[in-house]
Amino acid sequence: MKKVIVAIPKGVQCRGVVAELSAQHWKPIEVSHGNALLEQLQQSPNAIVILSAHFEKSRMQGLLRTIYRQHTRAKVMLWTYTLACALDMRTRHPLIPGYFYQFVETEELVRGCQVVALGQRYSSPYLTAAFKRYRQYADDSCVTFGLSNRERQIFQMVSLGLSVKEIAERLVISNKTVNTFRYRLYEKLQVSSDVQLAHLAIKSGLVEPQAELP
Repeated sequence: MKKVIVAIPKGVQCRGVVAELSAQHWKPIEVSHGNALLEQLQQSPNAIVILSAHFEKSRMQGLLRTIYRQHTRAKVMLWTYTLACALDMRTRHPLIPGYFYQFVETEELVRGCQVVALGQRYSSPYLTAAFKRYRQYADDSCVTFGLSNRERQIFQMVSLGLSVKEIAERLVISNKTVNTFRYRLYEKLQVSSDVQLAHLAIKSGLVEPQAELP
């Protein structure tokens, strides 16, 4: 019976995931804080970790770094709720093998755990398509030619509708620094507003016209 550490804030979602995994003959271990998660990994270094993006949000980046520094055999399934979060985490933590997105049915929950347990990558269908689109955009688009990695990152976030404050919080930088990059993007891409940046992203295929904003 494969152990799955469930790091999801207490509530309906956590109870549902634990119940579904138990019914499918997995061994879910619920944890309520980061230290408990790390303690469980000490006992079961090969465990799957279903980690919600809402779990100890202030510690999330450090927690992921600790997991991949000290528990290299752990297999993280990051449960995200916005496209911006998924893209951000994928950029920052390329070792994360699995991503769930928003509402996940039992079949997908089990399938995702099975795939990452085998050492492969898995992502919810919506994210699979989004990751492919962004990867192709980064490889093929002349629009981002000459932009730094941070400028591309902020371009993506602005295009997805995030505010300066939200971008600053995600990237752990100041509002002033975000604005500096925004104005640099305006100059390089020859636009004068965030709306024009978003339109450029849509025209170039970076963002779908009807994409759901986080």
